[in-house]
Amino acid sequence: MSLDPVQLAFGDMEYEFAVTRKMLSCVPDDCFDWRPHKKSWTTGQLAGHTIDLFWFGAVILEEDGLDMAKTWPRTEASTQAELMAQYETYETQLRKVLDRTTVDTLAEPWTLSHGPQVFFTEPKWVVFRRLGISHIIHHRAQLSVYLRMNDVELPGSYGPTADENSWLDYSTAG
Repeated sequence: MSLDPVQLAFGDMEYEFAVTRKMLSCVPDDCFDWRPHKKSWTTGQLAGHTIDLFWFGAVILEEDGLDMAKTWPRTEASTQAELMAQYETYETQLRKVLDRTTVDTLAEPWTLSHGPQVFFTEPKWVVFRRLGISHIIHHRAQLSVYLRMNDVELPGSYGPTADENSWLDYSTAG
């Protein structure tokens, strides 16, 4: 049996696609403008940024870098339907890019800059794992806290939530 190195490294993306889709589909239309603190993003901004990271993942794998001084797409949705439509677009795009990604592609250097200032140059596989996948997971977790604070039932990410299993009673933990 021969293992595909790209599948071996990023085979968890299928799971992350599904978990992210479930979490985003829980964002109610009446929570898009809610924020937990004046310095925090709104729920809509956070959900949009989470979606944009799928676009960013494709950029990491297809381009040689990103100049943050230039504009790039930002999801601005005001309803769950708009949010999910954009998510589906970027997920499909990233899936296609992953399908044509090779080990040689992953070894190529990728640079993050702001105009002439270079922040770093690292292999694409490192950047994709850190600023693609881990970044998505980080913001998806933030989104789950926003939703919990708005009493929205949550789907599980890496196990069940108290909303999915009544035997999990976290109110008495501690």
